[in-house]
Amino acid sequence: MAIKINYHNHSKNSGLGNKLFLHFLARALSLQNNEPLCNWLNTKINIGMEKIHKNVAGVKKDHWGLLWPYSSCEEKDLTILGSHNNVERFYGSDFHQSPNTVDLISKHKTQMIKDFGEEDGLFVHVRYGDLERFHNGAHVCHYEYYKQCLCNINSNKRYLASDSLSRPFVKKIMRDFDLKPYKNTPEETIIFGSKFKNKVLSLGTFSWWIGFIGSQHNVICPNPSDYRWWHGTIFECMQDWNMVSKPYEKNN
Repeated sequence: MAIKINYHNHSKNSGLGNKLFLHFLARALSLQNNEPLCNWLNTKINIGMEKIHKNVAGVKKDHWGLLWPYSSCEEKDLTILGSHNNVERFYGSDFHQSPNTVDLISKHKTQMIKDFGEEDGLFVHVRYGDLERFHNGAHVCHYEYYKQCLCNINSNKRYLASDSLSRPFVKKIMRDFDLKPYKNTPEETIIFGSKFKNKVLSLGTFSWWIGFIGSQHNVICPNPSDYRWWHGTIFECMQDWNMVSKPYEKNN
């Protein structure tokens, strides 16, 4: 058997967060079952890829510009991720965002995922732009959520990353809580944010990876049940994270 990631079905509607779920589930299954990978995501977040890289037959680029090296493997007896098959019965459909996936990735985390160190400070992620257009912004975490999270965190290093740094909503958060904007590629943003002892997340897989990688000192996330969420149940199973729920004003 071998493991292949069917990332083509999702190339036009999924960014780095979703692709990391496909990639690291594939790697975790490969380690768990001692099965080779047919393809994988080229990312700085990887560790322990030395043996796999020896078998590279070529590299393909997806719609988002992400690079996918591949090896020469037989197109039979494959476990295919990212499509409807038997895998989804245990790991969830499509991007396989489920508690079972989180458990397996967590089990092999130190073998697959690089730890970029830990820094005193605060990193805030605000996902806004692409969510504002849907369902009257029902996916977007409220200002009161960020206020609840940030009012008691004292730190000299204070950063905020967002897909919408120029929007008034995001500017108000930066201004009110003395946060410096951080702007870089998606991959570098995840790496940079992962290092901070205090991390305030929004919903979505991109933010989840900022929380999951690196420091687990104080990871704060919204309660998905308070919003119209679109991803799998990946926040609820993070036992060591601090989940903030509505009504925020009663928790102050």
